[in-house]
Amino acid sequence: MVEAIARVLESKNGEDANAFWRSTAKTILVQLSESGIAPRLAEQEVGALLHAVVGDIATRSAAKLAQ
Repeated sequence: MVEAIARVLESKNGEDANAFWRSTAKTILVQLSESGIAPRLAEQEVGALLHAVVGDIATRSAAKLAQ
């Protein structure tokens, strides 16, 4: 999931990237809520996902620069 989201974000810029992330985060929050996860915990999970996505993008960018 992390890599898939990262790849989409890498293909978008500016508001398109922001809109994609907001939509993705909202969908995940709804899914977690429907699964019975408390709102604060769901928000923490989505935050952790965002950090993982950003880390994945950074890792791939560094690897490209190293080539």
